[in-house]
Amino acid sequence: MTQVGQRKRSRLAALAAALATGLGAVALPPQAAQAAEYDDLLTDNLVAINETVSDAGFVHPGVGLSAGDLRSAQEMVRSGQEPWASYFEAMTATSFASETYRASNSKSASQPDVPLDPTFTQAGMRNRETNDSFGALTQSLMWVTTGDEVYRRNAIQALRTWSNMDPTRYVYFADAHIHTGHPLYQFLMAAEIIRATEPIEDDSPGEYDGYDVAWSAEDDEKLLANFANPVVETFLFSNERWMNQHNFGLFGRIATAIYADDAEGYATGVEWFTVNSGDTAYDNGAMAPQMPLIDADDPLNPYGESFVQVREMGRDQAHGECNIDNYTGLARMLEVQGTEVDPVDGTVSTDDDAVSSYDFLDQRLLDGANAFWGFMMGAPTPWIDEEGQSNTIAQAYRGRIFNPVNELYYEYALERGVDVDAEAPHVAELASRMDGPYYWYGTGTANFWAPGDKNPEYWVAFPAELAGTAPNPQPEDASLSFANAGLALDEDTELVTEDGATFARATLSEDGTTSVVSRMMYAANARIGLKFRSDGPADLEVLYKEEASGLNPDEAETRTLAALELPDTGGEWRYITYPAAGQNVNFYRLTGEDGTTVDLDSVILSGATDLTAPQFNSTEDRYYLTKGVGASIDLSATDTDGTVTYTADDLPRGASFDTATGELTWKPGAKDKGRHEIQIVADDGTAVAAHTVELVVSPNRKGTVDAAVKDGVDRRAEYTAVTEEPYEAALDEAKDAARHGSDDEFAAALDLLIAAIDALELLNPELGDDSFDYTGAVAPVGITTGALSALADGDNTSHTGDLRTGSFILDFGPQYRITAEAFGFQARSLFGNRSEGTNAYGSNDGITWDLLTERATANDPDMETIDVVREHDDDEYRYLKVQLDEPGIPTDPAYPGIWSIGEIRIFGERSEVAGAITSVSVTSPDALAGRVTEGDNVTVNFASATPISEVAVSIGGQSIEAVSEDDLTWTATGELADLTGSGLLDVAIDHTTEDGEEAATIHGSTDGTYLYGADESDLIDLSGAQVIKLDGTEDPTKATHAAAMLDGNAATFSDVPAVDGEFYLIWDFGEDAAITVNRADFLARQDNNGMTRMADLVLEGSNDLEHWTRFTDPTTKTLAWQELPATDDGSYRYLRLTNGALIDVAELRLYGNGG
Repeated sequence: MTQVGQRKRSRLAALAAALATGLGAVALPPQAAQAAEYDDLLTDNLVAINETVSDAGFVHPGVGLSAGDLRSAQEMVRSGQEPWASYFEAMTATSFASETYRASNSKSASQPDVPLDPTFTQAGMRNRETNDSFGALTQSLMWVTTGDEVYRRNAIQALRTWSNMDPTRYVYFADAHIHTGHPLYQFLMAAEIIRATEPIEDDSPGEYDGYDVAWSAEDDEKLLANFANPVVETFLFSNERWMNQHNFGLFGRIATAIYADDAEGYATGVEWFTVNSGDTAYDNGAMAPQMPLIDADDPLNPYGESFVQVREMGRDQAHGECNIDNYTGLARMLEVQGTEVDPVDGTVSTDDDAVSSYDFLDQRLLDGANAFWGFMMGAPTPWIDEEGQSNTIAQAYRGRIFNPVNELYYEYALERGVDVDAEAPHVAELASRMDGPYYWYGTGTANFWAPGDKNPEYWVAFPAELAGTAPNPQPEDASLSFANAGLALDEDTELVTEDGATFARATLSEDGTTSVVSRMMYAANARIGLKFRSDGPADLEVLYKEEASGLNPDEAETRTLAALELPDTGGEWRYITYPAAGQNVNFYRLTGEDGTTVDLDSVILSGATDLTAPQFNSTEDRYYLTKGVGASIDLSATDTDGTVTYTADDLPRGASFDTATGELTWKPGAKDKGRHEIQIVADDGTAVAAHTVELVVSPNRKGTVDAAVKDGVDRRAEYTAVTEEPYEAALDEAKDAARHGSDDEFAAALDLLIAAIDALELLNPELGDDSFDYTGAVAPVGITTGALSALADGDNTSHTGDLRTGSFILDFGPQYRITAEAFGFQARSLFGNRSEGTNAYGSNDGITWDLLTERATANDPDMETIDVVREHDDDEYRYLKVQLDEPGIPTDPAYPGIWSIGEIRIFGERSEVAGAITSVSVTSPDALAGRVTEGDNVTVNFASATPISEVAVSIGGQSIEAVSEDDLTWTATGELADLTGSGLLDVAIDHTTEDGEEAATIHGSTDGTYLYGADESDLIDLSGAQVIKLDGTEDPTKATHAAAMLDGNAATFSDVPAVDGEFYLIWDFGEDAAITVNRADFLARQDNNGMTRMADLVLEGSNDLEHWTRFTDPTTKTLAWQELPATDDGSYRYLRLTNGALIDVAELRLYGNGG
């Protein structure tokens, strides 16, 4: 920050000009329609802010902002004083500051304070509350600063909209306790401002444009009775929420107590914030338990020193950050009220030893923030699993770090006089990198003033010491410099300044030196551009995290995201690019000869679009040559928008290299036998690429073949037949060409041999723990390939994701089988309950499954090794299925059935079966989301690597004819005849290989496609039944939902809400009807809601609308069709679909008789 004087003119034009330059696209923040210039917004009306103290001792205004804060901001904005002026101006650039603002839950412009929806029962209203609270706060601040009464009117209309909610129609919904408290806090902050100020005394006092803008006691009463209290009582009533979910709710609870002068409720909220002694669980979200002091002598502490940690950093850093943000905002709320707490118990106290919440537990908030922000910037950070369950600090979201208002630093450094540089150096470092009101978020521009979970209103409370200090301007481009976003992790890298530019200088050695860059908010398919210069070659590893310290056995090892060669640039700056990967932080480990210097300037996130870095056309790193035989090797690179020049270091004697084309030519002589390394550098003047190749020279052709085989083939290993047989054939050809072929023939055979060597695949690759490495051996169905990799990466903070399905499949392919002796399962870090109850199954057709594991997984954070049942420990399977059978107790009851696994191991061996078919796919033009019936056409497409014959194809046991023009690519088509029951149709293919071997029967596709067959001969006509209410009267609303289940369109669905707290839909078949159901076909709504809302969803029958008999088991969590066999053969007039949540059904078919 720099010292400047006052200002009066707008800087928006200058900002726009700055944003027009630099790398990356710019996404401007939402703008108010025809936003007025700075000076034009200010009126002659100076709003008086009236401070009061209630009989209960509460200061008003006092929800987060004090009268002094408001007066200071008012004065500074009106006088154009920085930094307030710039933050105010950024606020005015948003739609929330518009003169025509109206709340999203406002019914209409003619009824601006009538709620569009007076109920609060679902997440859509939560989103409205979030936006409308921010709008009300923005409008109230515009009123105080500008004196324009239009903003007072708009704020009051928004407040009254929510004050007119129906207090009897609040119903808890998922995550309501997380996301309703902070918006309530902002609403009450706005209301405090409004009731602390008075309307303008003009010719229509108390009115603006005919609307009542006087805030009354009745307004207070309605705001509390119809909105604030119901939110607290319905959503924020519990002190046993999970970690930050607890402290989010405290915003609304404490703000309501302040607004209502509720001393008892306030005291409760304060204690819930500091200690929350009523909750003894590990997931207690209060400040003391969430940021514990780990003593040096704690038996779980391997670091040898005491430290403060943030517990939720073991989950991920998005949630970890929420704790720091929330505690900071809550502490300000208490500080405005002048509240002090007991230094140990955290209860409201006026005793002599009472302390501010900022100073509670020896400034625990500052220590916790220091640990968190240090980790986010890339610093190694001590963290232990206090429960001794082997969990570790999570890397997810690491590096996503922005600081536009710098609240915590200002509070401690300026308001409290703490030497933050000494006491919390990472907080001080973050402050030195402070953003301004506009900043880069990736390659787009972000405005600090935005709705959500942050507390941007702190700009109003900036300390007076900042007067005259301009905020940091947004940099001209989106690059991330090592000076402002980097951190050196050892003494061999340091920041230096030359010619006014600051960058990191790394002095290399064989041991290496590491630095890190955060804030890497890259887009999908991005390439990172690293700007560097060097005085010698170096090796660069881009790491996922810092290397493990070796102190904590639970700490995850790092992994390499990219390995790059940095050439000697002769002191010239160049970019080198690599694919973006990892979290929002990259670690750069440099190694090289002692004394080599590499300077690191910055990284850009837009290397894919703003750089055209050379890309070598060949990735080969070794070439085999023979004495006396000339060779020409193409080492060129492609650059889409530049001229590439080449250099080659350490060329062997007699070799020549064309610096214009990248072609190397050499005829090695007798003295050139051995191995020669050459580094090739391609340079387009802006970016470079370097690639080292090895030239292996043998005395004769046989030696050349032997060298290639020795380098690439492990003679003790067992390779898959599909890769070993081509290798053996290529080896024979190369040996024959070595003896009898011309130079050209030998070169061609050698190329084929090398390609075959490169293609060799181990039959049983292993992970570090000697288990089978399945990551490259299976096709996952039901999880992504990224999730598959996470299951084998040795880090249980990476995981499958929060799955809503109840199973996923690993397909080993038609030519392979797996025999498992045991399975290893490890829960996702901190969430043992979310993997509890998991089993493994095996199948060879994907339809019938054998239970393999002796037991389901427990709620255990450690790796569980579970043996395969003796009955199946020698059996071979093509498919493995991982399935949740006995779900653990959910972390949040609103989200039952979330399933998440950190690691999976397969202890066993893969084997091969005869066959040549490599791909199978099944489709039907007549299918409804994969469901087919009699008369529908089906097609099976399949292909083989080598010609096959005697092909026989069936689907659901019905033969269909297969044809091929080349015996490699096949198509089988047919029309389905009669089907029996419902279920997956087995696709079976028999064939004979080119060698005349009878292949193992293939069952199922290789791409996850399937067909579900249904016999509709006994289909019950649901469309002919009347949809009724529980009292027997017609229900036209639910009839619409019922029609969506029968419309033959999987994209439409029912969404049946609760009636008197119960979710159901009833069909009435008429007075004389007697319906017997034998089965049902069910298709859930085709998204996560369709699965998460399956809560004991069953079918029931009745003859009197009072006594109901359940006749199906509950649905399972899948997006595929599922059959629900009837468990009762009774006959009923009424059928009912019932659930424990919204009934979200895409399609439903019932079968039986009597309809």
